[in-house]
Amino acid sequence: MASQTGKSAYEQVAADLRAQITDGELSAGDQIPSEAELMTHYGVSRIVVRMAVDVLQNEGLVTKKQGAGTFVREQVPPSKRIAGDLYGTRPKSSPVQTAAARAGQQAEWEWNSRATAATKAVAERLGIEPGADVMRTTYTFFADSSPIKLSTSYEPLSITRGTPIEQPEASPVTGVVPRFDYIGLHITHVTEDVVARAARPHEVEQLRVAPGVPVFVITRTYFVGDRPVETCDIVTAADRYSLSYTVQLPPYTEEP
Repeated sequence: MASQTGKSAYEQVAADLRAQITDGELSAGDQIPSEAELMTHYGVSRIVVRMAVDVLQNEGLVTKKQGAGTFVREQVPPSKRIAGDLYGTRPKSSPVQTAAARAGQQAEWEWNSRATAATKAVAERLGIEPGADVMRTTYTFFADSSPIKLSTSYEPLSITRGTPIEQPEASPVTGVVPRFDYIGLHITHVTEDVVARAARPHEVEQLRVAPGVPVFVITRTYFVGDRPVETCDIVTAADRYSLSYTVQLPPYTEEP
């Protein structure tokens, strides 16, 4: 194959195949040529072909099926997550359930709650002492039976112990805001920090993340005034959601 300055042979093969995928010449579900066919077409060795295909797999563009070959992976259009309007109106139930219903989907979730001691990191986020009692709840959320996100939440038992919302999923209402409203603690604001990173092995398995696709990790904390009442870590595949923000500006006024 013709040399491209600064690019190795496997990078050139990967670039050509990538262009065929992004231009639509190879569509979702199409099988890419076999190793032998690629070797002949590009005039390169088997190791070069394998390295090129590995690059595309790590980018989430193709998937390998044992005994069948390598196929173009369907690029699922990301759902827009309106982070800047997360609570445009005060919710009466689970936001996940509401969002799924709006999209015409059926929401389900699995959970496990247990009392535990706050780690130093969790204690700092909740403004409590390390080792203080918290309720830790892990969730896997589904839309139409497909996993969409994982979440681990922590609530100080000094606030919820003995109340109807001590066990989050055994509460009379669902959703963080409605639950705390139920016991007379009205959440005033929510903070979020978002990072992207490589998926960890259990996240790959639980979210069915394709090789090479990173995840968003959203650290969310709910406050009643200055007091944190819940903090959670949310993990979702980065190819399934885009983060969209609405920012309100103060009204325009003439300079004096």
